[in-house]
Parts: sequence; structure tokens; C-alpha cells
Amino acid sequence: MSTSTLSSTSSTTTQTATTPAAKTKTPAATPYNPTATIVASSAMFLACMDTLITNLALPSIQEELGASLAAQQWIVDGYTLPFATLLLLAGNLSDRFGAKRAFICGTAGFALSSAICALANSVEMLILGRALMGVAAALILPSSMSLINEAYLTEDHRRRALAAWGIGGSAATAVGPLLGGLLVPIHWSLVFSVNIPICLAILLMSGKLATSPRVPQPVDLIGQILAIVALTCLVGGIIEGGAQGFTQTVPMALLIVGAVGLALFIFSQSRVASPLMPLSLFSSAGIRLALLGGFSMILSWNGCVFLSTLFLQQELSLSPLVCGLSFIPSAFSGAFGNLMSDRLAGARGSRFALMVGTALLTLGYGLIIVFAGLDALDAPLIALAVCLAGMGGGINTPCLANLVLKSTDAQHSGIASAVFNAMRQVGGAIGIAVFGTLTSVMATMSLGIATSLGISILLMVLLFITNFHTREKAAA
Repeated sequence: MSTSTLSSTSSTTTQTATTPAAKTKTPAATPYNPTATIVASSAMFLACMDTLITNLALPSIQEELGASLAAQQWIVDGYTLPFATLLLLAGNLSDRFGAKRAFICGTAGFALSSAICALANSVEMLILGRALMGVAAALILPSSMSLINEAYLTEDHRRRALAAWGIGGSAATAVGPLLGGLLVPIHWSLVFSVNIPICLAILLMSGKLATSPRVPQPVDLIGQILAIVALTCLVGGIIEGGAQGFTQTVPMALLIVGAVGLALFIFSQSRVASPLMPLSLFSSAGIRLALLGGFSMILSWNGCVFLSTLFLQQELSLSPLVCGLSFIPSAFSGAFGNLMSDRLAGARGSRFALMVGTALLTLGYGLIIVFAGLDALDAPLIALAVCLAGMGGGINTPCLANLVLKSTDAQHSGIASAVFNAMRQVGGAIGIAVFGTLTSVMATMSLGIATSLGISILLMVLLFITNFHTREKAAA
């Protein structure tokens, strides 16, 4: 389910970025390092699987710990919120202290917080553990992309590694519901305990990686505070807006504070000597395209999965486990898309692959609109449409991640990866909240799905046009 991760100006940017990147590569780096691929892909798998597997455990948690509906929401959002809001800080720490150090700290923290969740005997303790997991995931994700950037000296090898990184997210889509369905009947705590041996295996393999370069610079304390406040309020406002309605006092106040905080953050970044997020990153056409793609793809995909889940359970009366298992084919199609991404990009370039992936996403969303209005065979037809969208997302994710790494120098790869993933997380929160609200206010669920996925199609058309326009400029 995941979707990550060039104009003559972009081409120049890529070439100039390649030279310093090569200079800062550690001598221990090799043209192809399978350990880096396995470590980064496993981390992507963990971060993506956690939300899926936790959702299946909520009824059992409610029964044993007495979690209210609001508490169940915070068990999920307690992970999502710090994950999204701390990505910029985590990317800065990855550059400052080295991607390997940040990655190891994040993985160890993920194991420790998983143990806290597994041993929780109260809702409050569980939510605390989930929040710590979100902090750890924020450290893991941008540093995992930086590890790939450091380990691979050629674009072909890096692109192949990013395809495997994307497969980690696709595998989580299949394994999460299946593993949750097997473990929850035994005890809900096992959905957290299962993370610990995976984290230990990742830590053992991480020791074989070369030491990451460090980029010492002054701490942008004001920027870090403003970024945390802005993103916390924006994401929190989106979450609460989806639950309460965006006209209510709390969501509206959070969104206003978040917007003001974001404006002040951007202003501060143009004034300090060592900014948390250098605004020069956005001078690259590749970065701008990757951010648009990451935001719009995850917004659309998360909204699509959310709406499809509601339709299958509420309209077709499928059980949660059967509903979760129905998304397994899309996980395989997503993994196939990840593999195809490398072949397409290698033969015709990343932007051609991005156009193919975007076209498949648009087709998938359009077919869901059509199939949701039919009277028969809804479930298999919707599964087929979701598979097409999943394949498109699988193609696009490595392309977008590669654009991020190609379009920035090595010393800023951590923060560039963090900005990219922050846009994805915020887009995902917006997709679920806005699409959920639209569906609830429409006369029928089919009309709500049509309206919501119509927005997704418009976003995909915008991404397609932007990508094509950039290609035309590059050719000129």
C-alpha cells in the first residue's frame, strides 16, 4: 500500500548532486550490498505492518482493557501522530549523527516500545507504548532511505534496492491482516510481541553496515519546535475533523494553529544559518515532483482502502478478517509493481515508469467507482480494481523515492527523505479524514465513494500532467 519513494534544470541538479554524494560515500560501501537492502526493507515492513495488525486487535483490547471508542482511536493515532510529526526532526538527526546510528536507535526503540505495549495492563500504558513506537518509527523510516543511498554507488543498484524497500511495504499489506488473524485469537499482546524478534534480527544485520557519514551543524531549536507544533496540530486537526466534523471548535482551532505554525516555520527556515529543512531542497524539480506524488498517492490510496473496507463490511457484510484477507491480492500486485518499476525505469527512465504507474492508479480508482454501483459481484470486481491501483502504486513508490535521493546531495539525504515521508503521512491522514467525511454526508455510500475517488482521479491527473510537463522541459 505503500507508494514512495527529471527539465534541464532537474538534470543539472541531479548531476551536481551526484558528485558530492560520491565524495561522501564511505570507502566500505560496495556497488551492491544485500545487507542494506534487507535491513531497509525489513524496517519498511515493520513500520507499515504495525497499523494494519493493530486494527485487528482493537476488539480484543476493548474487551480485556475496557478501551472506549475514543481510546481505541488513540491506540491507532497514538502511533500515527508522533510518526508523522517527528519525521523532520528524525531526518535532521539522521544527517547529524549518521543514518546508521539513527536507524539502530529507532529499531531498538521500536523493540522496547513493542514490549511495553505487549505487557500493558491498562489503556493508558498501551497508548504510551504506541506513542513511543511512533517516535521510533519516525527515526527508522528516513534513515532507512539514507542507508540505501549510502550503500549503493550506482543508480541502477539504488533503484533495485528501493524496489525491494517498496516490496517491504507491500508485503506488510498481505502479512499484517493474516498474521493478526492468527495471533489475535491467542492473545492481542502477540501482535506487539511479534515485532521484537524482527527488530533483534534487524539490529544484528545492521552491525554489518558501514559507518554513516555525519554532518555536524548547529541545532535549529526554533525550527524543530515550530515543525513539531505545526505538524502535530495539522495532523491532529485532520484526525479530529474526520471524527467530529471540520466545523467543530477543536478541529478548527487545531488546523488554524497548525497553519500559523507552518507559516512561521517556513519563515524561520529562510532566516536561520543552519535550517532544519533547507528551503533550497525545493529548488529541484525532482524533489517537487516527488513531494506532489508522495502526498497525492498516499492520500488517494489510504482513502481508497478505507472506503473499500467500509463498503465490503457495511454493504456486503463481510467479517473484518475476511475483509482484511481480501486485500492480500493487492499486496501481491503491489509487489509485482515494485519489481516492474525497476525494469521500466531502467529501460525508459523513472518518469516514464511514473507515468505508467499513475495511469494504472487512475484506471483502478475509476473502476472502483463503476463496480461499487453494481448489484452483483461487487467484492471480486472491487478486489480487481484495487489490485490495479496497488500495482500502480507499487510502480510509483520506488520511482518517487529514487527522485528524492537523486535530486539532493548525500549530506541532506536524511532530511530530504524525512520531508518526503512527512508529506506521505500527512496525505494519508487527510485521505482517511476527508473521504470518511464525504462518505458520511452523501445520500448513499456509492455516491460517497464516487465523489471521494473522483478527487483521487483529479490528483492522479495533476500528477500525470506535472510529470509529463517536466519531461517535456527536460527534453527541450
